[in-house]
Amino acid sequence: MTALPGRRRRSTLVAAGAAVAVSAAAVGLGALGAVTLYNSTEGADASSGRPELVFPATPTGLLAVVDEGGHLASMAVLVVQPSGTGGSVIPVPVSADASGGKGEERLPIAETMSLNGTESLPAEAEALLGLTLDEVEIVDADGLTEKLERFAPLDVELPIGVTDADGNVVAEAGAQTLDAAEAAAVLAARDPSVPAADQYPAVRAVWSAIAAAIGDGIGAPTGSTTVPPAPGAQGGEVDGILADLAAGPVGERGVRMRPVEGATNPRGVDVVLLDQAELALVFGQIAPGKVAAPNPALSVRIESTFSDEQLAETGMTNTDVAYAAVSQILFVGGNVLSVDTAPADEPPGGATVIEVADETLIAGTEGAEVLFGPIDVRVGETRIVGVDATIRLGTDYLDLLTELGAAPMPTVPTTDDREAAPATTEPSDDGAGAGDD
Repeated sequence: MTALPGRRRRSTLVAAGAAVAVSAAAVGLGALGAVTLYNSTEGADASSGRPELVFPATPTGLLAVVDEGGHLASMAVLVVQPSGTGGSVIPVPVSADASGGKGEERLPIAETMSLNGTESLPAEAEALLGLTLDEVEIVDADGLTEKLERFAPLDVELPIGVTDADGNVVAEAGAQTLDAAEAAAVLAARDPSVPAADQYPAVRAVWSAIAAAIGDGIGAPTGSTTVPPAPGAQGGEVDGILADLAAGPVGERGVRMRPVEGATNPRGVDVVLLDQAELALVFGQIAPGKVAAPNPALSVRIESTFSDEQLAETGMTNTDVAYAAVSQILFVGGNVLSVDTAPADEPPGGATVIEVADETLIAGTEGAEVLFGPIDVRVGETRIVGVDATIRLGTDYLDLLTELGAAPMPTVPTTDDREAAPATTEPSDDGAGAGDD
């Protein structure tokens, strides 16, 4: 089958790093040149003596499941906490648009894999999620059953009944106990007559049940998620990551999506758009060292660290405020690598503080007051590897959001209370993390 022009263009973009042009507004004016100077080794002052911080290691994997016909049925991102045990599971709908809404064609990632082969999935998934994946493994129901044996039986409440490609019922809706094979069958079922987004809640329900079964942890961590199995041992690409994940508490979190219809979906395919700001927010909290920076602009860290008292009159949380800031940065073509939403010991003051990594980057912040209100730009006392500017939001930004009528961040319907919690991903100077990528 001949690939669509849009898909061919997509493959070219993926190969080129999926860079897009920066918007000529607010943050980012002249940023390309500034970043080039900063990243260059020519003229660097090695004797500056400023501390350099890195993000802690947060191994990431993608476990994709195919049905009997080899079609992508479900997939989930696995992220291990810096401690090496426990972490987060983020199920991703297989109808997510691999083009991110760009271009004339909508390209569901499941369709892309069917046309281009399984070898295309890692690059497409990384471009879709804006995340570097250490391991990607594709399994069928039998392979998945082996991986789930250690967690079974699973108490699952399926919000919908699940059917396979032939329309046969795999599992009825409602509360039930599933063994490993039955749970794997749910994750490997894909009925093309049902929108993938409609089957997505069942996928989340199974992963949520797995997180609940893990509890405080099952088994011991491997100590390394990148060492292959010993000769003769049975193991897959994500087995080390899955073992480390299961060795501590695990949270499950879904992603928000919206269907694409009408003129923006000319082929009428089953496709949804993911919220890129939400992806940047979530992965910027749990895996900042793995978040991509595809745009030729500043790469930033957002800190929304207000106290409950400072937030009280806004009706928003630190996560809501951070989401608003991330959305603005992405809108003007910037990159968001890291997000911190933990209340600070010393609550922020009025103006938003922007600490750049080098004085040559100051020009890239020109016009930022349009986004954040009054700002105070300075060169930071420390550097964070990969981060050009840390934006520490101030109460003047809260006033701006209130003036604009900003609303709390839309929530993702939960399957239980085990939401994926931000990992401890504060930059450290111990040499682990982003510097290892």
